[in-house]
Order: sequence, then C-alpha cells, then structure tokens
Amino acid sequence: MQATKTARGILSRLSLTDALVVTGIVVISMLIRGLSAGYPLAINGFDSWYLFYNALLITHAGGNWYAVPPDVHAWYPWGYFIEKGDTIGLPFLVALVSMLLGNSANSVYTVTMYADIFLAGMGVVAAYLVGEALSGSKGGGYIAALLVAFSPALTSKNIVGGLPKSSWGGLLVLFTIYLMYVGSKKGKAWYGIPAGVVLFLAEITWGGNTYIIGTLAVAAILTVLLNRNNEVTAKLYTVAGVTTAFLTSLAPNSIGFMSGAAHGLGFLLVGVILYIDLYLKKHLPKEYIDATPLIMGALGVILVGLVLVGLVFSGKVDVIPTRYFAIINPFYQATVPIDKTVAEYIPQSVTSMIRSFGTSLLLLIPGVYFILRRGNLAELWLLALTVVSVYGTSEQPYLFNYTAYVLAATAGVGAGYIISTFYSNRTIRMSKALPAVFIALVAFSMAADAAVAVQQSNIPNAIVNSASPYPYPSYAWIDALDWINNHTPTDSVIFSWWDYGYWIQVVGNRTVIDENNTLNGTQIRLMADMFLNNESVAANILERNFHLYPYGNPNFTRPVYIVAYDTVTEYTASGSPQWYLGYPPSYGSPFVGYTTSFGDIAKMGAMMTIAGYPLSDFLNDTLIYSAINQTQAQFSNEPQVASFIESSIVQATSFAWTNRTYQALLPQMFIEALQAQGGTVIQPFSTRVLITSSQILVVGNPLPTVQLHYFQPVYIAMTPLVSSNGTPIGGPNYVSYVMVIIYQFVQPGYIAPVSE
Repeated sequence: MQATKTARGILSRLSLTDALVVTGIVVISMLIRGLSAGYPLAINGFDSWYLFYNALLITHAGGNWYAVPPDVHAWYPWGYFIEKGDTIGLPFLVALVSMLLGNSANSVYTVTMYADIFLAGMGVVAAYLVGEALSGSKGGGYIAALLVAFSPALTSKNIVGGLPKSSWGGLLVLFTIYLMYVGSKKGKAWYGIPAGVVLFLAEITWGGNTYIIGTLAVAAILTVLLNRNNEVTAKLYTVAGVTTAFLTSLAPNSIGFMSGAAHGLGFLLVGVILYIDLYLKKHLPKEYIDATPLIMGALGVILVGLVLVGLVFSGKVDVIPTRYFAIINPFYQATVPIDKTVAEYIPQSVTSMIRSFGTSLLLLIPGVYFILRRGNLAELWLLALTVVSVYGTSEQPYLFNYTAYVLAATAGVGAGYIISTFYSNRTIRMSKALPAVFIALVAFSMAADAAVAVQQSNIPNAIVNSASPYPYPSYAWIDALDWINNHTPTDSVIFSWWDYGYWIQVVGNRTVIDENNTLNGTQIRLMADMFLNNESVAANILERNFHLYPYGNPNFTRPVYIVAYDTVTEYTASGSPQWYLGYPPSYGSPFVGYTTSFGDIAKMGAMMTIAGYPLSDFLNDTLIYSAINQTQAQFSNEPQVASFIESSIVQATSFAWTNRTYQALLPQMFIEALQAQGGTVIQPFSTRVLITSSQILVVGNPLPTVQLHYFQPVYIAMTPLVSSNGTPIGGPNYVSYVMVIIYQFVQPGYIAPVSE
C-alpha cells in the first residue's frame, strides 16, 4: 500500500506536458546509447564481460547468490569463488530478470543488452524528479534530464552491454534522495522504507558504500550546523538506514550491517548525530539552545575526523577500500605501483573534467549555493555527494559514471534556481521570456555534449575493435579468443598482461594468471618479470612460482600459453615486404619508418614500473635525440618535412630500445611471429628516409632471426585496421594490422602439438 501511494505521489507531480517532455528526453537518451547495438558481441568493455559471467553463474545456481559455484578460471593457481563484493549485486539483478525470461544463457545475454537501454531511460527520469523537486522548477528538472541524456561521461560505458556498476549506483542514489526529500517535505517518516530499499540496491550494485556512508555523515553534520534538523528528518533517516542495513546484512558480501562493522557503525553514527542534536535542543537551557548546532557540528566533525585519521595512520587500508583510501591519503597512491600505471587511477586535468561533464560544471555553482541556502538532509546529501564525487573523480577517473548523475541533478537545481529568480525578481520579471531564453542558451551549450555522446556511442566496443584508438572494427582479438576456446585443452592456463584477463576467462573460457580487477599485485608483477626478461627467466618463473612445466617435460601437467597483442605495419615500397612493429602515428601520410603502439609494447613502461625496473634499462633516450638531430640535418632546407618526421619520432619513443629490450621475451615474441609471416623485420630507430623525384623510400636495418626455445608460436591472428567502409586504413605502400600472438610453453627440442 505504501509503495502504491509513493508511485501515485510521483505520478501526480507529472502533468501531461511534463510526461511528454520527459518521455521525449528518455527516448533520445535511449537512442543515443542504443547506437552501439549495431556491432556484434555487444557486451562492452572489459569488466562487463565478468559481470555478465557472474550473472550466468548465478542463473545456473537458480538465482541463489549464496550457492554460486567456484570460479576456477581466475588467478591461477588458486581460483576463488565468485566475488561476493561489489561485483555480485548487478549480476544478481540481471540473473533474476533473466530467470523470468527463460533461465538460459541467451536470456542473460538479452537482459544484459537491454539493461543499459533501461538505465539510459531511468537515469533521465531520476534526474528530472530530483532536479524538479529540489529546485521547485520544471525547467530545472528538464535541464537535469537533458544533462543525463546528453552526458559524454555516461555514454562511454552506458551503451548497450556496458553493465556499468557505478552508473546503476548513481541512478539509485538519485531515487533515494528524491524519496527522502519528498518524505521530509510531507512529514512522512515511512518514506524511509522505500528509500532504504532503493539505497540497498544502490549499495549492492555499485558497492560504493564508503562514499554513501561518508557523505551521509557530512550531510548530517551540515543539517545540524545549519539548524535544519527536526524530528521528521531524524526518523526518516533512521527508518531508511535501518532498512538498508538490514537488507545489506542479507547480501553475501562485506557491506551489510551484520557482516561489515564499519558499514553498520557508519549508519548508526549518522543517526546518533541527528538524535543527540534533537535531545540537546529539548533539554538544554534556553540560553544554550542557539549554540547546539555549533556544538553538535563540531562534535560530528571531530568524530568523523578521528575515525579517518585513525584509519589513515593505523594503516588499516582493508577497512577503507584501497581506491578510496588513495583519495583520502594521496601519498598512499604513490606507494602502489599498479595505481601509477592504471589510467582509471591517475588524476585528471581540468580540460578532461570539462570534456567529461560539460555543461553540468557550468551550473554546479548556483546549485551548490541554492542547496546551502535552504537544503534539508536529502538536499545536503546531494550537495556532499556532488562535492566529494567531483574531487574523487578528479583524482581517480573511474568514478565519472557515478559523478555524472549527481552533477546533473545539482546542475538542474542550479538551473531551476536561476529560472525561479527570473520570475521572482521585480527588476527582470517584466520579461517572462527570460527563462525560456536561459533554457535555450543552456540547451545550445549542451549541443556539443550531445555531439560527443553520439560520437562515442557509435564506436565499436573494445573487443570488436581490439581496443584500437580508431573507431572501426578489427576482429583480431575475437579471432584469437575463438581459437583459444576451440583449439586449446580445457585445462590450459593462459598468461597475458592483466588487461585482457576477463576476455580470455569469459570468451576464451580458460584459466588466467591475472585479470582486470587487479586483485593480486604479485601475479601482475610476475607477469611483468616474464615479459621483460629473456625466455629462460620466464621459464624459470613458470616452473618455480607456478609449478607449471613445458610440454615434453616429465613434470608436464597442463598446457601453458602466453598471449600478447599489438599493431604491426607492412611496408612494400622497397620490393619485398618489410615489417615494422607498431603503426604510423599519422594515417594517410607518407610512411617515414617511425611507429607508435597502443598494445603491449606501449604498456612495457607500466610493466617496468610494476616490476621495479628503471626505464633507462629498456629505453634509450640517445636514439631519440640522435634521430631528431639527423632529421634536422638531412632536411634543413625542408622544414615541413623535418617537422613531420620529428613529430613521428617523438611518438615512437616506446620503440627506442636498449640491448636488454631486444633480449626480453615480449619483443622477441613479436619479432619471431612477424618473421614467420615472410619478409624482414626492421629494427626500430634504424630507418632512413630517402626522397626521390617519384616517391619517398624508407630503408632500415633488418633484425636477425629470432627463434625462441621454450616458447613456440601456435596461432597468430592478424586483421587490418579498417575504415568505416571496410577498406584497410593505411597510406602509400603500407597497411597496418592488429596482431594477437599465442605461444605455447614447450620443452626445447619438442614441437608444440597441433590442435585440431
């Protein structure tokens, strides 16, 4: 009955015009994110494959998230049960819906596809409700809805098959804020029940419980300091908090009241702050009542501060998730090698923030000002979420999907405040067209956001274009994963850089040493050690650390494969084919012999950082300066040619190798695989550009033949980088390819078995 009343209350706020406008924005948002459905294998990105896999496991267990079978494919040699943390909630919901549609892998895949279309529509609705309710202006609601619909930040992961946990968390938090706000305004504490249920869903899908508890504590302190606490607020929050704490205690993870002390105590602390404030107001002498907010606010700040300081200096990183701990204590991040190499953990520039959030940032300031002037607990919670998430995202960009929702809502409140000011100010209310003009200007400023959102949505996902910077299909990874799935024994162990772990684990259906969640830094460091040292060191690591032996060895137990990928370029101007590692920085321009990388060779810098090797051991800066000086001398009379070649040299720095690099396993694997294609492989930074009357020729030194003894190539997947019409992308006399190589660990003197 209460849920029905809540639904009726929401619907009663929508007139026919509002419903039509919001529906139109919903359709636009869904169409933008649906553009990516035109590509095959529409599950997007990396982590989404593992979430999809988890949904399959839960479905096979009949929806019982307590009885999910062990995931034996992850983190060889241990494996572990399905992650019962923040990766189980969204797959659990996907599995429940899938079971209604047939309880099959196809139904799980279908729900995965449509879930994000549903998310795109509901995000618009949530933003409208919060923007309109908190600002008291329908214009504010419309703008909040448009900001979500056109958000570039949301599009990159909210497209079909993205399964973005943080986006679902942001959506559900907005609905929680709306329900708490309405309950507070109506004086109905029972609104805390649906608010608590929705907040529970936010916590199990996103897992951002630290953000939720921390910002609720800040909101409670602000509510007390601004003297906006009352009995309804305290009761409403308590009902919501108890509901959420109880429901999360039933989840098979560590965020519930009964299973996570920090989480449960966080909810209690917020409620205690509110009730102590009410108690003091009732029992203190009148002359001290005015000082109560200041006393309680100071007490709250001291309590929260002591908890945070205690956790920071005690080193209890396991109490605060390491990602959030690095935000609270920036010095900690510098001590974690993996954090220094992962783009999602590296602080963003101001221009990057503007590109991600666009118009939302412009309207943020009036929204914050308006909420501070009149906000209750729900509004102040949105304020705290906004400020903290903007800071958090600037430090660690993986939070941007969540931040986009709260920014849109706060910006909508700011827009609504400006529109209301137009109507109420006597000086300017003579022109009722001003609000319309303001909305038009904001809408015009969102045109750029919409264009970027459409562009990002109409790009094939990472597995389809092999994580290429070019927005066109390239099926090398799909080819390689299909081969792994169909031509390797089921008990095989696949070694690769951690970026591709989920693809190999889920699509290839094989055990991996590491994967995208980077749970085990030791495993990743060992993989870096293998790639950066010669094959004897790699073989020793496999035998000593993993007790895996080469095919043909008396101790052989299960097959071992190593997978790597990058780009290569075939140059044909000099007669026989010549191969260059990498691809030219400028497609369509003449080939000048210098290439760059977006694959594993580019990631060697990250491998060095994680393994603790100095960059100078592998990269020779002298080669770069020498090549630039040679170019300037050769083309002193042709500055444009010199400038173009110099730019290519600068972008080719990852190929300025030392002798140690040439002996490392990763480069040798690529060189041997290319030599097997026929033609010669040219040594990086050995090329010379010769300009004749008819053409530009590039000559370079061929590398000696490489033949690894412990590792043999068993499959090479190569597909050209292509344009939108399917023709290879290249230039005069060259074509570039995405190349995925698969090697098997074999005893010297033995031949890798031929797979049927």
